Amino acid sequence: MPIDQLANYADVFGGIAVIVSLIYLAFQIRANTREQKHQRRFDSFEIQNSVFNYIVESPEATKLYMKAAEDYMSLDDEERVKFGLMMVKTCHAFDLIMQMYQEGSIDFDAYNSFEQFVFGTLEAPGTRYWWDNMPFAGRVVPRVRKRIDELHAQKDAQAAREASNDA
Repeated sequence: MPIDQLANYADVFGGIAVIVSLIYLAFQIRANTREQKHQRRFDSFEIQNSVFNYIVESPEATKLYMKAAEDYMSLDDEERVKFGLMMVKTCHAFDLIMQMYQEGSIDFDAYNSFEQFVFGTLEAPGTRYWWDNMPFAGRVVPRVRKRIDELHAQKDAQAAREASNDA
């Protein structure tokens, strides 16, 4: 077999090897991307869970949240500081979840469930009062502040429409 014919076979074999390698690499990248998304989803769950656990598993935090939700002004100074920091921590967690969602690391359902939780915690009369008169306003990331304000505005507009329909 002449050398130029062997060179042609080697070129064909080399081309096939490159294509097979690229296909294998594509599968590896896809698997790695899926694994990273699963990890980010788990990370988002851990972030959310840390907030839930703090409020639910600490009897003091649960009582504090319930008292603040009903009437923020009934809190003493120490309780106001603790509650404020608890809510700022929740807002920081929400910022991380927002960032993960904007990067495409987590899906809408994971984002939306935490957004609804955060908004729900800030929707009660006492927590809404805290939000609107927050002494820690500079400690809440602007995009979180903007999003919660948008949700409050939507809720207020809906309540106004319902009130005008009832009248």
